[in-house]
Amino acid sequence: MNDEPVDYETFQAEMRRLLSDLKGATPDVVQAEGERLRNLAEQVQDERGRERARFRAGQLPRLLAGPAKASSEQFQQAQVLFARAINGDGPAGTRIPQLERTIEQIGALADEAPVREAGAIRRLNSPLVRLIDHLQS
Repeated sequence: MNDEPVDYETFQAEMRRLLSDLKGATPDVVQAEGERLRNLAEQVQDERGRERARFRAGQLPRLLAGPAKASSEQFQQAQVLFARAINGDGPAGTRIPQLERTIEQIGALADEAPVREAGAIRRLNSPLVRLIDHLQS
């Protein structure tokens, strides 16, 4: 880009392009492109857009790295419970109470888990709730 002011949408388009193009790039390349993106953010015309662009530019390395891998014992236990529940079989009258107990157990594990993993553990319950709805209909 040049030194001419740009709008936030232009910045966003460049951010999306980088997120696509830099998958698997070396840390040096990510750092260089991150610096270039921060410079582009400084060129955004309106102040609110510039602040948003600065913030988004700072997120580039984290976004490219993806979510942290879950490693707690609670997350591993929740995954096992989820797999058993989702792959279970039997009549709806038997499965629904089992699924409800599993949802409670997963919720308890989320309460015990490190904060950074608690939300991901709780989200395991969503497909189980949908399965209960399906079995009830």
